Amino acid sequence: MEQNDLINLVTKQLKAELLTNTKLLASIVKDIPITIDNNTILQIASAMNVSLPAPQPKSNAPIVTTTVTGKQALKPIAVEGIAAKAISDLLEGNNVYLMGKAGTGKTYLAEAIPAVMGQEYFMINCSQWTSPIEIKGGQTIEGYVEGQLIKAWAMGGILILDELPKLDPNTAGLLNDALAKAASQPKYDAKGKIDPDTIPTITNGRGDVIKKGQGLGYLGINKVPSEDVKYRFAVIGTGNTNMMDVGNKYAGNQRQDYSLVDRFAGSIYKLDENELTEKRMIYPYVFDVCKVLRDFLNEKDALQSVSLRTMLNFNRTYEQEMLTKIRSPFADEIFGNGGARLEPKKVQDSINSFLEMLEPNLRKELVDNDPVNSFSPKFTNARDNSKLKNADVFKVEFKLRYHLDPMKPVDQDPMTQKEIDALNVEAKKIMSDLTFLGS
Repeated sequence: MEQNDLINLVTKQLKAELLTNTKLLASIVKDIPITIDNNTILQIASAMNVSLPAPQPKSNAPIVTTTVTGKQALKPIAVEGIAAKAISDLLEGNNVYLMGKAGTGKTYLAEAIPAVMGQEYFMINCSQWTSPIEIKGGQTIEGYVEGQLIKAWAMGGILILDELPKLDPNTAGLLNDALAKAASQPKYDAKGKIDPDTIPTITNGRGDVIKKGQGLGYLGINKVPSEDVKYRFAVIGTGNTNMMDVGNKYAGNQRQDYSLVDRFAGSIYKLDENELTEKRMIYPYVFDVCKVLRDFLNEKDALQSVSLRTMLNFNRTYEQEMLTKIRSPFADEIFGNGGARLEPKKVQDSINSFLEMLEPNLRKELVDNDPVNSFSPKFTNARDNSKLKNADVFKVEFKLRYHLDPMKPVDQDPMTQKEIDALNVEAKKIMSDLTFLGS
């Protein structure tokens, strides 16, 4: 290689090193009114005709299919559709915003994604009263308290901003620095080791510089993130609006500054009712009852609605009712003052409680079995469907959901793939004889 070629190669390398060292770049332009962020670096790189280092592959594998905590079996979401897009975004450092009306599963999805990605999550329930201390930390009467944003940053975790549009716009500005740096990664030196001076940083409520993925040792907490996630800080926001409009159906939403909205642009997803997803999460009996209720209320343009949140409420109650009925080790234990074991709440109690929220004329129209109202017999049939509420059907459904046998101890090993395949064949035979009003 000729000397001129070598000089060009060295020059290009120096330019690349300059661009990837944000501290050095910031010191050079400290007297110039310019913001050093990823967009600025890309613009300078383009002007200098320099290609930045290629991205390194990331992965959310392995995905744990089933875990058991106490008597509760937990199964992650199906990674497809919006969930798959959101995970792809988060792996690349894009901030994700999930938008939808109440009960479409925004918070449920936001909390489920970290489990699939193998990351810890930290949540801020946003409102106009949310304090800067809750976000970045600050002094209280009990001493310094670290903010959720800083903890997520230090632990390579996912920060969930639930109901983000309700946050005071001035307070929301505290998020901008971290949101802008979510995709920033440290650089490697010539020996393949991370250059500590290039690890992205933000400051907490008392002005401490916190490095991404450094852990919480500075708080006296012996907690450090694993190497594979320590630099994967990510943000998921949820809300009923697009953050630019207040909306007139949900109280408390505020118009956010576009500097905040821009940090989610390109990764904003609208969630609607998704019956396919609901059927995967909800037992057939519960889904049928809720489907008839939802269709009735939609036709009447009622204020009330059957949301995913409502379905999951019914579903948990139904599950415990059936687990108790079959004497499963997974059933909750409820004892009275005298020590006698009590029966759990029944799903019919949940249904009756929901009906009490309806206007008297709507409730009467639905439950009086009026032949003029086509929904009345459908609702009666769905509520009384003993075939779907059959113990054997429930056992199969429980196995399909959790890959666990409800009649075996809670600490059992998950089913093998061969057992799951055989179960799917058995399920098709059983389900083919049943009538689903919601299908």
